[in-house]
Amino acid sequence: MLHQTRGFGMLLLRREYRDGAEPPEIVLLHAEVTRHGRPAGPLLRLTRAVVPSDPPGRRVAHLALPEPGEGERILVRYRFSTVCGGEERFSPPYEVVVPSDDAIADLYRIPEEGAGNLPPAPGCGHFRLVLPLGEGERASGSFRFGFGAMRKKPSPSLCRAAIDAGYGPAPVIEAPEALSILKNRPMPYFLYHVSADGKLRADKIACARITLADPDGDIVSARLVWGDSAWRATNLSLMEAKGLASGPFAAANEFFTEDRAAFLAAREASLSLLPVPRVFEAFVFGPSGSGVEYCFQTVSRRPDGGFEVRWRNREGGRNWVVTL
Repeated sequence: MLHQTRGFGMLLLRREYRDGAEPPEIVLLHAEVTRHGRPAGPLLRLTRAVVPSDPPGRRVAHLALPEPGEGERILVRYRFSTVCGGEERFSPPYEVVVPSDDAIADLYRIPEEGAGNLPPAPGCGHFRLVLPLGEGERASGSFRFGFGAMRKKPSPSLCRAAIDAGYGPAPVIEAPEALSILKNRPMPYFLYHVSADGKLRADKIACARITLADPDGDIVSARLVWGDSAWRATNLSLMEAKGLASGPFAAANEFFTEDRAAFLAAREASLSLLPVPRVFEAFVFGPSGSGVEYCFQTVSRRPDGGFEVRWRNREGGRNWVVTL
């Protein structure tokens, strides 16, 4: 719960989804964040996996939000999407003002010192990962963590955010996809953390480009579902077709369009201008040397009209694994 104290930090807004009689295969939460009472466009767009929680039948997602300034509030508009049996369905839109009495019980604050941790590079977002622990390091208690460029001198002062893991396991944190971009590729950086033993530990955050071939040109939308082997930190990345110009029908806009059928039809027309075979691509991120599990989800037009969502896994239904 958010305590009524001021200071710099990141806010986590908890949202819950309850399964119906037929549990969906995956649930996603799509949110737009704007300044409350102002007509300007969104400050932030987020898509997060809503993961199973206790008790069974409940799923939870946490949205990382910028903390409003003194006297300011932000408006979070969101909706859920589910996939079940090839069908993708969307909930009605909801909204909540932060801070407010309606949100206070579901707000958690991660305090940050000074100016806070370094933000992602322009055009990049955050991803979720389990804080990597060193050999013999306890997974309980309080941790401080932060980020630094490759040439930045390591220092505990870079660990500006604090999180309490309680009695364990290791906490799941939000980390930038990149602090800088070079030639359209996210550059590596360091994740630093300090636990109860006071030792500064560093992990290089690297990326891998994942591609999905579309030899027949059937795919209208491709998503990459990825995370750690235990799937404690699940991420979803929208994949874009190589050679497709940015614009209103870019993959990044898919979950935030008013008329989804019209959007997919227009995107399908845009993709048809590209030669086949087509290639969709996206990045996964994590500590260098770690393994990332992933699979694909695709949206294609049915022969009789409409669109169908399919999973793509390795033979035998297993996930692929890439070592960073």
